[in-house]
Amino acid sequence: MRAATHKRTLTEQVAEELKQRILSGAHAPGSKLPPEPALAALLDVNRFTVREALNQLEQMRLVERTPGVGTVVLDYSEHASLDVLEYLVLKGGVVDFEVLGELLESAWILASEVAALAAERRTEPELAELRAIAERLRGEVNLSRLFWLDFDFNVALVGSAHNIVPRLVMNSVRGLLAKYTHLLETLWASPGTIAEGYEHVVEAVARRDAERARALVRWIWTARHHRFMEAAERWRRVEPVTRTGHG
Repeated sequence: MRAATHKRTLTEQVAEELKQRILSGAHAPGSKLPPEPALAALLDVNRFTVREALNQLEQMRLVERTPGVGTVVLDYSEHASLDVLEYLVLKGGVVDFEVLGELLESAWILASEVAALAAERRTEPELAELRAIAERLRGEVNLSRLFWLDFDFNVALVGSAHNIVPRLVMNSVRGLLAKYTHLLETLWASPGTIAEGYEHVVEAVARRDAERARALVRWIWTARHHRFMEAAERWRRVEPVTRTGHG
């Protein structure tokens, strides 16, 4: 079925296939996966490889393994972490725009509160970094570079907020954003407007005006969420958008 240069790579391939089956709904929550020997035969690998792959799924809280019971599929919405987000965004090679929209909606909530904390807690060096990135945003026209400058600005805001949780969230989504930059660039259709918005955010942070910083970032993310969903609807009408992503 597969060729692999070492057992770990083969284990990852098996785990990847099982993740896709679970997250696509092929194995419903509460159902049992076939026993290890049956899975090994089905996937044309040895039983040890299947066991190691199931260990990975258990660590991700996609399954629960109980002696005498077997491997039960868990409801990922209740048990899994951000690790599964990438697999939800791309199901069977097809982008799920609803999940992407929910990701942006969550960013709207988190980013606005982070901006308020940054206004209250920032240091002078952190303020200087925010100003520098905002200035670079103003002069940039390339959408890919603009996309990552925007990410850098939000990372700097998170750093100024001095809260480890949003920092870890940003670390988690960095790889996901790298894979889908070509889709998310649509959010920056009006780069001048976004750059100007961030300049106002910097000034609010400089004045330690938490309410204004929160409101400005909320406005920015609301606008880009609406713009993305409009673009997604256009793509749905034109064609089923198929992408490759997991490689």
